[in-house]
Amino acid sequence: WGYDIGTGSGGWGNAELQYYTNRPENVIVEGGVLKIKSIRENFSGSTFTSARIKTQGKFDFKYGKVEAKAKLPGGVGTWAAIWALGSDINTVGWPACGEIDIMEHLGREVNKIYGTLHYPGHSGGNADGNTRMITNATTEFHIYTLEWDAAQIKISVDGQQVHSVANTAAIPFNHNFFLLMNLAMGGNFGGSVDPSVNGGTMEVDYIRVYQ
Repeated sequence: WGYDIGTGSGGWGNAELQYYTNRPENVIVEGGVLKIKSIRENFSGSTFTSARIKTQGKFDFKYGKVEAKAKLPGGVGTWAAIWALGSDINTVGWPACGEIDIMEHLGREVNKIYGTLHYPGHSGGNADGNTRMITNATTEFHIYTLEWDAAQIKISVDGQQVHSVANTAAIPFNHNFFLLMNLAMGGNFGGSVDPSVNGGTMEVDYIRVYQ
């Protein structure tokens, strides 16, 4: 895994409060579990630190099944995500590269799991997605799954469908993608951070790609 460092002010941020680092305080494997930790602290002009890790330039793939077993943070203002971006993002830009959000969870909407696709005509607030309510998202591990081939893109949690889209040559989901995992604080989607929230932790037991 590699790291995105900084606030994303160069274009990939969403007005969030965190500064992404590669420090063990923010991203570490402990007891066989990956922990991405947001911390309320003053750091390089930001009021939180966290981590955003990615396989860009190290691993990408076209079609297959992705399974991530994760436990998500609560806390109003936390925004955890496990997702994928088209590997051609540096040449065609976003959203032309395509984005697949396998799991997003907001601390202000505990237990609501978002599964979403972003592509031209369907990005940002107009994205192509859906949600499913689960139980114990913040206290137990759940399996977040993407099944992706030339005919269909299906996102599910614990085997229950969150969202499904017919894949065609007209949308940008027929080339290589890389994986990302991050924990943001606040921003356009995360919403205001409750003053009592000093951070949060997303734990990932594993993320696997089957082809």
